[in-house]
Amino acid sequence: MNARQLSSVALVAMVIATVPGCGDKPETKNPVASPACADLDKVQDPAQRAELLDKCPRQGEFKPSQQKAW
Repeated sequence: MNARQLSSVALVAMVIATVPGCGDKPETKNPVASPACADLDKVQDPAQRAELLDKCPRQGEFKPSQQKAW
C-alpha cells in the first residue's frame, strides 16, 4: 500500500467509527422530585392539589431581575 491508499483507508475507518454515534438518542425526562409530585396533574381535589403544590418544587417559575440603570 502506498501513502495515498493508506490515508484513504484511515479516513474511511474514522468515518465508519464516528457514524454509529450519530443515531437517535432516547429522550430522557427530568426526574420528579418525589412520587407524589408525579401525580400532581392527576389530582382533582382542590385542597389536595394545594397541599401538593406547597410540597413540590415549581419548575419554570419566572423571577424577573432588578431593573438596572446603566
